[in-house]
Amino acid sequence: MEYVAGIDGGGTKTVAAIADAKGSVLAKAAAGPVNPNVVQKEELFQTLHALIEDLKNQSGAKFGQITSLFAGMSGAGNDKTVNMLTEMLCELVPSDTKVQVEPDTVNALYSGTYGQPGIVQISGTGSITFGINTEGERDRTGGWGYLFGDEGSGYDIGRAGIIAALKAFDRRGKDTILLDMVRTHFRIDNPYDLIQHIYAAESPKSDISPVAKLVFAAYKNDDTAAHEILTNAVTEISDSIRTLKAKLFRPEEEVVAVLCGGVFADKAILPALLVAELQEDQQLTIMTPDMEPVGGSIIGALLMENIKPDDAIIQMISSTY
Repeated sequence: MEYVAGIDGGGTKTVAAIADAKGSVLAKAAAGPVNPNVVQKEELFQTLHALIEDLKNQSGAKFGQITSLFAGMSGAGNDKTVNMLTEMLCELVPSDTKVQVEPDTVNALYSGTYGQPGIVQISGTGSITFGINTEGERDRTGGWGYLFGDEGSGYDIGRAGIIAALKAFDRRGKDTILLDMVRTHFRIDNPYDLIQHIYAAESPKSDISPVAKLVFAAYKNDDTAAHEILTNAVTEISDSIRTLKAKLFRPEEEVVAVLCGGVFADKAILPALLVAELQEDQQLTIMTPDMEPVGGSIIGALLMENIKPDDAIIQMISSTY
């Protein structure tokens, strides 16, 4: 029997799995970040080595029967990086295994479209809108990082939440429960202490992004400032989806837009707001996937074997991972 492997490599963690041709997952492993933009080459290789060794130990002799490996990797945005990652992975898998490296956005897309064309909106700590059309053409909007973009991301929403809290403290903005929530979250009494905490942090972005959860909680409590923040996020995300759809697809084409990332965890908030915002486009379907992105990488590996995932395979991947 043939087996395939998939990797979802991120800037925070990396997960991988081995599955058979029917989509049944027989091994899965996790490791640290592998984004070449933030991880040194030697450390990156060691992380991948540990990940693959874990899969190998779990799968035993079946590891030698892996025919295709599809790796969607954060930071794989140019040929030089793709070639480097491909060479690393080829060293770690059986010599006759085909290896394909793509940006991790492809994993996320396939987790919702199951290998079909479409758009994926990723909004986690950062944000990007990515798509592949029926001709195989690819494009993106956003993804410019927290200094120049990341609109609608956890960082963007968290930063806006802190700003709203500080403006309320100054009495320059609306009263908001976010002020007390931010105080509690950072364990401070005086908001001036927040500045010292954030600016002295090793990764201010990582400290700011979790505040997005406070904004969602405030939204549920009908906080006006939180409503404005999430309304702005919906505007930014929907504009990005509309723009990419116009770039890649004809007006009459049916297009699926997949929502992936932590800010979409509560389907009753941002996903519901985006459905309402984009409802005028009858050719656009907004959905949140049940499958993890690593499942999208398994689908990518199956496609390398010319196996088109049917409902049974999709269900098997989702139920066994």
